[in-house]
Amino acid sequence: MRALILSVSAGGGHIHASLALKNYILKFEPNSDIEILDTIKYINPFLNTLLIGGYLKTIKITPSLFGKLYKSTEKDDGITSVTNKLNEIMSYKLLPTIQEYKPDIIICTHPFPTEMVSILKQENKFDIPMICILTDYAPHNSWIHPNVDSYVVSNSDMKEEMVLRGVNRESIFDFGIPVSSEFFKKYDKNEVLSEIGLNPDKKTILIMGGSLGIGKIASVYSQISKLTLDIQIIVIAGNNKKLYTELMNLKQNSNVPTSILGFTENVNKYMQCSDLLLTKPGGLTITEAFISNVPLALFSPIPGQEKKNEEFLLKHNLAITLGDGTDCKNIIENLILSPSKLQDMKNKSKKFSKPSSCRDIFNLINNLIRKREIAVMKDEKE
Repeated sequence: MRALILSVSAGGGHIHASLALKNYILKFEPNSDIEILDTIKYINPFLNTLLIGGYLKTIKITPSLFGKLYKSTEKDDGITSVTNKLNEIMSYKLLPTIQEYKPDIIICTHPFPTEMVSILKQENKFDIPMICILTDYAPHNSWIHPNVDSYVVSNSDMKEEMVLRGVNRESIFDFGIPVSSEFFKKYDKNEVLSEIGLNPDKKTILIMGGSLGIGKIASVYSQISKLTLDIQIIVIAGNNKKLYTELMNLKQNSNVPTSILGFTENVNKYMQCSDLLLTKPGGLTITEAFISNVPLALFSPIPGQEKKNEEFLLKHNLAITLGDGTDCKNIIENLILSPSKLQDMKNKSKKFSKPSSCRDIFNLINNLIRKREIAVMKDEKE
């Protein structure tokens, strides 16, 4: 199999989902050639810095502005037209790579390359099957384009919403978001918590804000650290060095045993050993929490996609909300003192987890490739 996976490194979720799928394919078809392209960076590094750097600054400094942009791009207005034109220009830059690589399948884990490939297929530049994997828990029009052979979504609600937006039901599969195989490994709780100086017998709360370490993490920790319950805390600051320093200072006055971590590749271990996860509702983080079977409390959702993710989780009683995280001490205390509530959330999250996501997508890929091969053979005979 030759597969070209097109993604964009806005946050970490899109690329991580791509890597999870690539590694799964190589495990079962080790002779496959799987290429992941950070698409905008590959086409134009300067433009990538401008677009992705601007996106990251916006969600950190003025998230409400990002929310307005998110809403505006749901409509066919001026901003959408500019985005469409930009993707059209970039699609022609991407074409030579696709022609040279000659993939059997193209997989997109971000809206931008999805539109680029759609444009090229519309203009009959090639007829390679394309799968679009949506990496959140609610759809957005930026993902939906002509000439997408199959959409993979995280839940059945999305399937219904996309049908209402004009997508053929038969092309939508609620297989879930691919996650790293590391999340399926079982770790010894005693060993993991002892390694970071914590007690395996205490209830453990994990606080994180993705690889960027954004959101009201310090505020949330400051409040939880004043609880008098018999608990302990892990806080992951990600790549946010300023946050790490702030957390280390707050730790000195904490009533609760705490381990402060910077960027780590072991999120899977800490999720698995925690009784409650406090986090922003990023699509991949939610999926990893489901697989790890850890209850969720949500704070600081980015207006737009993360807010939609939060709405989905609250609708199905899969999480509680802490709002912006500035007043959450009592909410968390009440939840910790309600083991039945925590257990109910764990039970529900297990039902919504999709542990066979990579396998199902892998089978879908092979089906699309075979379907195209049959069509090509038929055309040659005629």
